[in-house]
Formats: sequence, structure tokens, C-alpha cells
Amino acid sequence: CSGPGTSSTSRSSAAGASEGGRAPAAAVGSVDSVGSKVGAGGSTASRPAVRTKAVVRTGDLALTAEDLDTVRGEVTDLLAAVGGSVDREVTRNDRHGRIAESTLVLRVPVARFDATRAAIGRLGRLTSSTESAKDVTTEVIDTTERVQTLRNSLDRLQRFQKSARDARDLIRYEDQITARQSELRSLEAQQSYLADQTSMATITLHLSTPRTRVEPAGALDHAGFLAGLRHGWDGLVALGVVVLTVLGAVLPFGLVVGVVGVPLWLLLRALLRRRRAPAPPPASS
Repeated sequence: CSGPGTSSTSRSSAAGASEGGRAPAAAVGSVDSVGSKVGAGGSTASRPAVRTKAVVRTGDLALTAEDLDTVRGEVTDLLAAVGGSVDREVTRNDRHGRIAESTLVLRVPVARFDATRAAIGRLGRLTSSTESAKDVTTEVIDTTERVQTLRNSLDRLQRFQKSARDARDLIRYEDQITARQSELRSLEAQQSYLADQTSMATITLHLSTPRTRVEPAGALDHAGFLAGLRHGWDGLVALGVVVLTVLGAVLPFGLVVGVVGVPLWLLLRALLRRRRAPAPPPASS
């Protein structure tokens, strides 16, 4: 009886030893699909991980309206309601001080992007609309990991610097710390930019007044005597504009030639006449 029991116990001990031999390797941990570190016991260590996609959303809208000042005010009210703002603006006014055309770069929360675009499209006549989305999840993960790695490296270097025993070690650690801090500031700026781009969407809004076109009243406007007379007059006016343009370009040169060239030509002509005049005969004694 004791034989089989002993044999069973020995096999269990051997299996336990075998698992124990693999335990240190498992204790090192492995990385799962979201970048979290899982230990041998199944616990997840704290580590920066991106649980949701990071997407940069942008839109481009073009509206026409008769009263752009009213539309501009409605855009301001809409941004205040959704928690957005105007990032940049380029506006041209007419001679009466009214808005003739305007380009606005708007920043709105990503969660309100679709609703804001739809609301803006109802403020006037929508002539064009485009939208794009760029997935930057990989960039966010990479930047977050590099920032955390640099912070850990800086902590270790600062601890080593405190335990340095001579000036040479202090200088060496100081140089490395300075280089790490510069790289860390650059990565933190990139991290802040990505956070801003993924949390606030960008909408470029183009505002303009509709172009008024005078349509012909009937078919007689396209043919016949009156149509030919109108086209002939338009051609004559265009020709007159061309002639006047050429005349205006040539006139300054003509003035210079008249003021300087004519007197010079008269002087040269007088000199030539004097040279060609015959010498007077000698007087007889």
C-alpha cells in the first residue's frame, strides 16, 4: 500500500518542482494586446495603456447667406453652447462695413463634432461639406510609453547623482540628466498636442454671399440685331480698353524721348551742318 502512495507522492513532488522551475520565467510577466503587464498570478501591473481609439477629426464646410453678420453671430452663440471657440479668423468687409466673406477655424469638443457640423449647416445654404478622421492611437501609445520611460530614467540618474563621490561623476550625470530632460520636454509637448487634437475637433467654415447672376429674359437676347449690337459694343469697349492700356504704357517713354531726344537730335543736326558748310574763299590782294 505504501508503495503506490509513495510513488504518487513522488510524481506530485516532481510536478511541483517542475512548475517551480518555470515560475521565475512566468514571474517576469508578459505583455497583453493592450500593452499591460500581466504577472504569473494573473494580476495586471499599473502601466500606461490606451483603452480607446485616439482619432483626430476635421471638417470643412462652405455656406452662403445674404446676411453674413447674422450668421457670424449665430456661429458665436453655437460655439458658446457646445463649449467651442474660434481658433483663427480671416474676414473681408464690403464698403458698407458688412461681412462680404469670412473663413473661420473652429475648435469644438469631439463628442459634439457631428451635432455642431449639422447645426452649422442649417445656418445658411450649404454648398460643400467634407469630413476626415485620422487614427493616432499608435502615436499616443508610443509617446506615452516614451514619456514614462524617460521619467523613470531621470529618477534613476538623479539617485545615482546623489551618490556620486567625485566631480567627474557629478558632471557625467549632470550631462545625461540635461539631455534626458530636453528629450522629455519635447515628448511632453508632443503628448499635449496629441491630447488637444484628439479631444477637440477642428471645423473650417467658409462664409460668403451668394453670387447674383443676371439671366437672359428670353431667346431674343441670344440672337438677332440687339444681341449683335450688344456684343459688338462689348467688343469695341474691350478694344478701347486694350488701346488705352497700351497707350498708357508707351506714354512715359514718349515723354522722355520728347524732352531729351528731340533737343539732342536738333543739336546734332546743327553740328553736322557746320561741318558740311564750305570754307570762305581767301581775300584777293
